[in-house]
Amino acid sequence: DIQHAMIDADRVPAPVLVSTPEPAANSVDTLADALARAKRPLLWLGGGARGAGVAVARLIKMGFGVVSSVQGRGIVPEDHPHTLGAFNLYPEVEDFYATCDAMLVVGSRLRSNETLTYKLKLPKSLYRIDIDARAEGRCYESDLFVSGDASKVLTALADRLEGRMAVDPGFHDDLAAVRNKVVRSVRDGLGPYEALLDALQKAAGKTFNWVRDVTVSNSTWGNRALSIFEPRAGVHAVGGGIGQGLAMGVGAALGAAATDGRKTLCLAGDGGFILNVGELATAAQEHADLVIVLMNNGGYGVIKNIQDVRYGGRNYYVDLHTPNFAELAHSLGVRHRRVDTLDGIDAVLVDAIASHGPQLIEVDMNAIGDFTSTFAGPPVRAK
Repeated sequence: DIQHAMIDADRVPAPVLVSTPEPAANSVDTLADALARAKRPLLWLGGGARGAGVAVARLIKMGFGVVSSVQGRGIVPEDHPHTLGAFNLYPEVEDFYATCDAMLVVGSRLRSNETLTYKLKLPKSLYRIDIDARAEGRCYESDLFVSGDASKVLTALADRLEGRMAVDPGFHDDLAAVRNKVVRSVRDGLGPYEALLDALQKAAGKTFNWVRDVTVSNSTWGNRALSIFEPRAGVHAVGGGIGQGLAMGVGAALGAAATDGRKTLCLAGDGGFILNVGELATAAQEHADLVIVLMNNGGYGVIKNIQDVRYGGRNYYVDLHTPNFAELAHSLGVRHRRVDTLDGIDAVLVDAIASHGPQLIEVDMNAIGDFTSTFAGPPVRAK
């Protein structure tokens, strides 16, 4: 019986040591020389740069602008005037990239969902830093690639750039104008749900965990429009599989309870929520300090939109038999509130965030209405 056979093994395995490549000094010198000539330099920050906040702040003071991937959000607080946040692929932003003479991509895969399937036009002088040497040339060709820990490389880069930058005086004003334009455009597409976005932002403050499932509401506003201010405050199923949000929210809430006690907010749609709905019992059992904003439209919204846009409105298997979430929550001892109008949503959210333990706020999207703009899958570019 192999499964139950006794073997010799250490009772406590030794930790796995992961080697970190040290960047070659001459490669950092070359990168610094190239960036010192830039008049409109931009950092693209991915999740691999989460530990590099101090060095990033130094580069911003020297004149660098910032844009982030969804995973790189919060490395620079998203109310900072020199960041585009994660508004990284809109036409106005792409036009702005064309005016930038250098982009340094740090710890990002430049994944397809954020680059129009790798056809987003980035600045012509493109440099990359990544701890994985195999990332060189992946997705985009770069003028120079430096393999190493993001914090170490950016610190060394900042040391070499001190006193050498002469950034275009109008660069930051142009960046701010583009961000304002894109933010306004995104908000215009939300219809009645702009009020929900504003209420969440006001009620949450600046210290919170923002956990999102893969859902239409996250794709339209959760991934970018609700600002976060710390590098580990945003949690998202970046692989694109629905149903993970609730479980990740429970984990984030329990982690917060063991550390700084911050509130965790979780955004989910009814289609994904039902896939792991049993985790609601876990939230109740462990008294997870979690506010779930459940966007309920009675179906798979994004798939229905795709069927409408690409397949002539032939809808199959997108309208779901959803449970009575009020009764489900009551059976588990979870506080539930159903919202069929966004009038008064501020008070509902303030009360939920002030209360302890799991809270389920069900937003009846069929009663409230549709978004102004239709989301039918990640944006792509055919040519």
